[in-house]
Amino acid sequence: MLNKNLLIYFIIFVSFIFMFLIRYLPFALSGEKGTSEEFERFIKYIPLGVFVALIIKDVFFKNGQIFISIENYKLIPLVLISIISIKFKNIGLSVISGGIIIFIFINYIY
Repeated sequence: MLNKNLLIYFIIFVSFIFMFLIRYLPFALSGEKGTSEEFERFIKYIPLGVFVALIIKDVFFKNGQIFISIENYKLIPLVLISIISIKFKNIGLSVISGGIIIFIFINYIY
């Protein structure tokens, strides 16, 4: 019988390979045809959509209840990060600046 940790690492590795192939094969098989301009525009919004879905749950919900109040200290960083996202349109910059801004708010302001 395999060691439990080895089995876990094996499952993670196989999952990684499978997920990579699911994402890589369509582009590899399309070859030099490339992708359409519509697809390129659509694919640009996927990271932003995932990012927004993760953020909204953290900002607007507390203990399973909707939490929209002046006491919600996460609303001000949300506005600042939204401004940065709209101005620069760079998901990496938004994530990094968001982390820094929320760190400052949690540790030094509230």
